[in-house]
Amino acid sequence: MRPHLVLVPSLLTLLALLTLNLGCAGVTIQPGQRGLFFDPAAGGLKREVLQPGYHPTSSCIFKRSCEYIEVFDVSYQTKKETVATTSSEGLTMNVDVAVNFRPIIAELYELNTEIGQNYYADIVSPEFKSAAMGVFARHSHTQLTKLNEKIEDEIETDLRRRIKGKHVEISSVNIEKVHYSPEIAAAIEAKIVAEQMAAKNKAALEAEALRKKMELEHAAEQAKLKAELDVKAKKAEAEIAEAQAQIDKTKAETAAAVQVTHAKAEAESKKVLAEATAKEKKAEYSHVTPLVVQLQGYEALGRLGGTGTQIYLGDWSKVPMFLFPHAVGGAPLPPVKSAAQPVVKPTELPKKVPAKPDDDNPYL
Repeated sequence: MRPHLVLVPSLLTLLALLTLNLGCAGVTIQPGQRGLFFDPAAGGLKREVLQPGYHPTSSCIFKRSCEYIEVFDVSYQTKKETVATTSSEGLTMNVDVAVNFRPIIAELYELNTEIGQNYYADIVSPEFKSAAMGVFARHSHTQLTKLNEKIEDEIETDLRRRIKGKHVEISSVNIEKVHYSPEIAAAIEAKIVAEQMAAKNKAALEAEALRKKMELEHAAEQAKLKAELDVKAKKAEAEIAEAQAQIDKTKAETAAAVQVTHAKAEAESKKVLAEATAKEKKAEYSHVTPLVVQLQGYEALGRLGGTGTQIYLGDWSKVPMFLFPHAVGGAPLPPVKSAAQPVVKPTELPKKVPAKPDDDNPYL
């Protein structure tokens, strides 16, 4: 009975393992991965690239006859290499360089069949180091820092050329660090310090030159501004002087006009006064006729003791002027009555007749 007890558990274990294997067939491809389906019954690996997700496979007992899925990481990967190289001056240095790459998804079948999943170590790494060494040898050690991006582009371009057709794409190349020997590092540091001191001195000289230039420009600007202000001030003074001269001229013309007006008014006043005086005199002596003048002359001669009765007619300029102390216009004034010498009155005076114009008698 003992052998039967041993065989039964072994058979049950085998059946359990077979059931477990049949129930768990299939592969889940994660994001960032792709797969190739291997079907031994259909000739092996298929070209179709499987996308992320669950992909079932048939169950089998023997692994050689089973279907399976070859999974590839197609996300960008970064690998760092330390390249021992020399510069164009012959200086030995170690450069840390990183490359960013991934397999070409559409060419996974060719990559797997021609190179395999260890494609970086077999293809990319050797070509990457070789390209980096070749580019570094064309540049000096100072250019590795000054022309960093340019050198990276050169390495990237050369690496792409080298792995063309190898089913891998290069995204970028980055120079991370350059390692020099202690002697070279000390020399470079001393040179850098000297360059920094020279740059500092140059910057100080340039700053001083700029300060002096600014001072000169400021002084020139101030002088220019002062000159402009002086010109404006002189112009304003000239305008003020011109305006004052115009005011003085206007005042003088006004004063002259006032004087002329006053003179004219005074002359006109004198003229009017003279005319009024003449009219007054004329009105005062309007009653003195030639006959009255002759009678007054006769009376005057009588007062002087004369006995003649001659009456002057016509030109009275021959009569002695002392006889007419108050003469007006060549005719004597009416006599002043005196108590000592009575005035001789004619027995009868002719009636006053208005005088007629006579060119020969100025008293008519």
